[in-house]
Amino acid sequence: MSAATQQRRALVAGATGIIGSAIAERLVAQGWQVVCASRSGNAVAGAQSLALDLLDADACGRALAGVAPFTHLFFAAYLQAPSRAQEVAPNLALLVNAVNALLPASPDLRKVILVTGAKFYGIHWGASKSPMRESDPRQMPPNFYYDQEDFLRQAQVGKRWHWCNLIPPFISGYAVGNPMNVVLAIGVYAALCKELGLPLRFPGSMAAYKGLHHLADTRQLAAAAEWAAGSEAANNQAFNIANGDPSRWCNRWPGLADYFGLPPAEPKHLPLAEIMPAQEALWQKMIVKYQLQPTRLAGLVNWTWADYMLRMENDVILELGKVRRAGFHDCLDTEPVFLARLDQLRVNRIIP
Repeated sequence: MSAATQQRRALVAGATGIIGSAIAERLVAQGWQVVCASRSGNAVAGAQSLALDLLDADACGRALAGVAPFTHLFFAAYLQAPSRAQEVAPNLALLVNAVNALLPASPDLRKVILVTGAKFYGIHWGASKSPMRESDPRQMPPNFYYDQEDFLRQAQVGKRWHWCNLIPPFISGYAVGNPMNVVLAIGVYAALCKELGLPLRFPGSMAAYKGLHHLADTRQLAAAAEWAAGSEAANNQAFNIANGDPSRWCNRWPGLADYFGLPPAEPKHLPLAEIMPAQEALWQKMIVKYQLQPTRLAGLVNWTWADYMLRMENDVILELGKVRRAGFHDCLDTEPVFLARLDQLRVNRIIP
């Protein structure tokens, strides 16, 4: 069957994460055949599940040979490591093993869509040029995003398939079990503030409170991923992806306080990684009191990451002109989307 007539069939790697699950849900809703690959073997509704350890190259080859062929690979897998340098080898291996196992069994592969992030521009090392453009020079490595993109560039030379790298800033979305989720961090923090009778105080710095930043909801990112899969303008290109207009926490915070029925309060550096574990006993009482899903604070949110996220004092603004000129024009209003994500946490009994 030719690529022109073949059913769009996607392998989503990292499909239980906040990004991968959103991409898989979008593709299923748009009529794709979807296989969700993850270590747990879980899948979104309407998709086929595949338990797969992407660090095991031989196991990847055997598993994908049994479910291929595919027309597209959407890659959103990630393995945390103790340092930036230690992240490189395993995260590169995840992608290399997936692509190398997929190619022999999928002769009509059309595109590999990689999702990286704004650390591509070195925001984790300090201030980066604002706005950040896809043509900006790279930062000092180690940075596994560079290794992943370089692998795709080299592997694609002379081949019929193409790649695309999507670069979002901070992510919002619905996911439980993904501890690097700003919506979940703020939702849990606010719920504890309310239970303690405290105002909703921004727990980061004043500079971060007033800084300008973009967010990318996973709905926006999933729409961009599907667009990139079918667009020739996206062939072998990197694109920044964000909701729309940038915002500031100082503008958003009063609305978040109102959502939780709390008065807002001025920022104060609160070391969340230090103080939130001490709230575990209270959280367990709240689970019983409000009939929430059984969880532990340490498993819900990576509070060290939350500290980093809410103390980002430099502007994080992405230039979005390139992706718009290429043909992707979706735009989300961050404020109502963020509140809708909190609604999801309430409906699913994650927060009261």
